[in-house]
Amino acid sequence: MAGKEDKHEKALDLTEAALEALDTGDEAKADKLIDQAKRLDPSAVEEVVHDLEEAEQASDKAGDDEDEYDEADEEAAG
Repeated sequence: MAGKEDKHEKALDLTEAALEALDTGDEAKADKLIDQAKRLDPSAVEEVVHDLEEAEQASDKAGDDEDEYDEADEEAAG
């Protein structure tokens, strides 16, 4: 079972490295890393995508809450 876990961890690392490559604008490197990760363990790539989506939703929710707070502050100061 350790081999499967090792592949999953390596695939996670490759996926995260791909995101870093995208941040620096190296799309070719990112594509290569994602392909490697998918060959090792496609579920790891899906896991990272899912985590990113959840983080984005949480960030959007926090932004919405801040907007509501700002509006309430303006009305109270008003």
